[in-house]
Amino acid sequence: MDWVTVSNKISNQDFPEIRRRLMLGYLAVMAAIFGVSATSLYLFFARSLEQQLNQELITLAHAAAPSLDIVKEEGKQDLDRELAWQELFSRKKQSLEWFEVDGKTLNRVGDFFPQAPFYKKLLTSPSSRNSLLFQDEDNIRSVTIAVYADEAQGSVLKLKGYIRASESTRELKATLNQLQLGLWLGGVTGIMLIGLSSVYLTHQAFKPTLQSFQQLKRFAADASHELGNPLTKISFATEILLNYPEQIASSGGKKKLEIINRATEQMKYLLDDLLFLARTDANTSLSYSEKAEIRIDQLLPQLVEPLMAVASSKEIELKCELDCRLLVKGDASQLNRLFSNLLGNAIKYTERGGEVNLSLAKSKQNAVIAIQDTGIGIARENLSYVFQRFWRDERVRKQKTEGSGLGLAIAKTIVKKHQGKITVESELGLGTCFKVYLPLVKEKERKERVSS
Repeated sequence: MDWVTVSNKISNQDFPEIRRRLMLGYLAVMAAIFGVSATSLYLFFARSLEQQLNQELITLAHAAAPSLDIVKEEGKQDLDRELAWQELFSRKKQSLEWFEVDGKTLNRVGDFFPQAPFYKKLLTSPSSRNSLLFQDEDNIRSVTIAVYADEAQGSVLKLKGYIRASESTRELKATLNQLQLGLWLGGVTGIMLIGLSSVYLTHQAFKPTLQSFQQLKRFAADASHELGNPLTKISFATEILLNYPEQIASSGGKKKLEIINRATEQMKYLLDDLLFLARTDANTSLSYSEKAEIRIDQLLPQLVEPLMAVASSKEIELKCELDCRLLVKGDASQLNRLFSNLLGNAIKYTERGGEVNLSLAKSKQNAVIAIQDTGIGIARENLSYVFQRFWRDERVRKQKTEGSGLGLAIAKTIVKKHQGKITVESELGLGTCFKVYLPLVKEKERKERVSS
């Protein structure tokens, strides 16, 4: 199974599964966060309401402590007249009970009274002014306090009796139930919205990944195709030589070896181009050691010289207009490769008797290098594809013109590494114009470097 088939298999099977797992994982994490938050909120409010209720009961019980003597001496009939603290619980479902030291009930006021005895627990606990006993029974919360005499004999406090304050917890539980219902409804709604948003966000998050994978898949397919052509030639030629070794000494054997040599060179250049692109993909900017000041008006003529012979052999007129003295910062070898690719393409795709013009100009803070030819041109709908790796015009593919389709991709990569820009304009049958914009060395930087 080749790597293109593997990439197709991954695309068709694994990506939907990965996306589904990512979506479920995102949903599970958000649900867990919401669940923990909702539970913490519920426990916080429940604890706060219970503490508020306990504090109300403690306040009520302590406020009623002085009334124990009144209940013992005068009975229930004087409570309404003597006890102003009853306003503390008159608007709530509360109640009060007074007890003797032995636990016998003296009096009670209100509507809600727990049935469980209390005094046994209190009597077995250490004697203290701050002793409290909380009880829950049948939707009733109660607190019991021990009442001691003001005067103490030595270190022993005299116990006078007990007071128990009670309140219905129905309203508290109803409030908590409403809160719980609200949290559940909010949670379900939130999970549904999170589920919908996770589908959308996962789709959006996977878009660049899928695009990158599609590009990788196309790259793998194109690389396999481009490598397959020279490999086929090598395989075919070597198979003939192995089957007919006597041809090695003949002219036919020599031609086979020339085929192998050309195919090997083709593969070498292709692999060099792929290696260059792989390295530049990993590092999209020039390092400090790669930056140098370059006279672009001196670099371009050095590239034109060796191409003059190629242009003359095709009866193509190669013109140069390099009158500006412009200084750019970059890597000379990469710039050589950039303009060699562009000039080589211009000559290759210009028919016999045509022209190729190389010009240099200054525009604002950029050096503008234009390569204009009168070649076959590029269809307007294909202009957006010319810098893609391995892209070649169908007319070029049919003519079996030599080339891997990586030259313009490398050119764009080099321009990008130099913080520049490359544009293309073309019309079928009229020619193509590539323009490269490279930032000029600022005069201020140059003066500072010279002075230092």
